[in-house]
Amino acid sequence: MFACRILNILVTPVAIVTIPFQIVTTAVGGCLVSCSLGLLLLPLSAVWAVLLGLLLGTSWLWDLAERLRVGAIVALAHIPLAVIGIPLALVSAVYVALIPSMGEIESRHTKMYLCWVWPFSLDYWHFSIRTKPIDTPRLQQRYDRLLRALRVAGVHIP
Repeated sequence: MFACRILNILVTPVAIVTIPFQIVTTAVGGCLVSCSLGLLLLPLSAVWAVLLGLLLGTSWLWDLAERLRVGAIVALAHIPLAVIGIPLALVSAVYVALIPSMGEIESRHTKMYLCWVWPFSLDYWHFSIRTKPIDTPRLQQRYDRLLRALRVAGVHIP
């Protein structure tokens, strides 16, 4: 949870700086995407796919280190992952903010949430597409942890 708090402390000042650029890049990018008949979205989506893969991969490694349940190994694994993952999540959030959404506001919000809850991005990914009820204590514990991370990120869940 500490890595999620650090990330969200860093997101606020970066968001303040990127808001003016976001307005310009969304307007200009939207016009360019419309003029190119949507072909400009292909390279933009490819870059997001790489960033998403890195976010989910580091989130998986974070979860794997926690499942080992050996205190020293968890701490030794989390430190380098945090050094890599926090800037990666921050860069990903800025990227998502700067690319045009082209009317897909829900998709943009999902992408932002994946960045904001970074060490728990894989859990967010799994629970956002989940159709079955949470039926095991381990899944319930992971879901509760994800809800805490979303509250830290400032996302209001009904």
